[in-house]
Amino acid sequence: MKKVLVTDAKLRSSLAIIRSLGKHNMKITAGSETKSAIGLFSKYTSEKIIYPNPRTSPDAFLKYLLTIVKKDNYDCIIPSHTYTVFLLSKYRDVFSDYVKLVPPDFEVFYNAYNKKKLIQIAIENGVACPKTYFSDNLDEIVSTVQQYPVVVKSSRHHNVGIAICDTESDLRENYANMIGKYGPCIVQEFIPNGGEFGVYALFDFNSEPIALTVQKRIRTLYHYGGASTLRETVKDKECTQIALNLLKKIRWSGVAMVEFKIDARDKTLKLMEINPRFWGSLQLSILSGVDFPYLLYQLMAQDNPPRNLNYKEGIKCSWLLGDITKNSNKLDVIMDFFRTNIHYDIISLNDPIPGVISFFFAKRFRCDEEYLEDNPNIALNELIEC
Repeated sequence: MKKVLVTDAKLRSSLAIIRSLGKHNMKITAGSETKSAIGLFSKYTSEKIIYPNPRTSPDAFLKYLLTIVKKDNYDCIIPSHTYTVFLLSKYRDVFSDYVKLVPPDFEVFYNAYNKKKLIQIAIENGVACPKTYFSDNLDEIVSTVQQYPVVVKSSRHHNVGIAICDTESDLRENYANMIGKYGPCIVQEFIPNGGEFGVYALFDFNSEPIALTVQKRIRTLYHYGGASTLRETVKDKECTQIALNLLKKIRWSGVAMVEFKIDARDKTLKLMEINPRFWGSLQLSILSGVDFPYLLYQLMAQDNPPRNLNYKEGIKCSWLLGDITKNSNKLDVIMDFFRTNIHYDIISLNDPIPGVISFFFAKRFRCDEEYLEDNPNIALNELIEC
């Protein structure tokens, strides 16, 4: 039996991976830093491990995983959290004699992970992006900002939120706070939300697309956008072509999500970022007919996975806990729950316990990837600098 270690079991994406590979009769070990992680309670999880927090103790986390893979014969490790992917990509050589890790190599990964580098590459290749101020000198940035609001975001940390600044004093205060927490930041114009699209893809080792879906966000965590709580599969040639061309340009392999926002002012499509990992709405991609986790496993096993660039349109899927927590119109969420055409990221009659756990530990579940990290750790910052 094939044996896979799936990390970050608290995340919705990891649960989708566990369910997907478990249905293919693989033996799944699920790992997390917390005992309440939803993936630990899936019926498809054969073994559970609790490891050191990769964001607060990255060295201990890596040493623990290395001990595990030396002792047991795993085919591969599949991570979902951006930081975990970062660590395993950076220290790929340490694990390479014992287990397969997800592509790409760290140099390619970092071009997508580092927002500043990515936006520079995108602009050089004619991709429309928010106006970005690349200087590291705040006075220089302030002197060149022509219109507010602007947004401050971390260049090298994902899922840590943004700061929207309406005035120069807001910018100065928030920039200083963000730099202190997260290190280098970029400043961009604020894009009024006219709609959000994600292009979700798997590329082979020759940077050719193997699998694809596109999702349109219907409801999100925040009024300005952010992670989706309800989304639908759609076809969109423009954002698909831009995303595939950009991923090919940076020589991508493995899975990635390319995020776009429609500028409400002129209806143009703007690149926001690339998430170089599995996405929170992975279950929707699977429901639309594209089994990304299994295709990635086949790629890593060099089994020449079949290309699947077709998917079902109009499939809807919800992150119910996020919808209930953040949506101001609770009636919409309640009405959707009784509609038969809505699927769910976590809730499943076939695998019910993770759904129960997610609500039972609702407050702890705020550590999901879509919530702000209030205490980014110094240890990880130091690893990023190396």
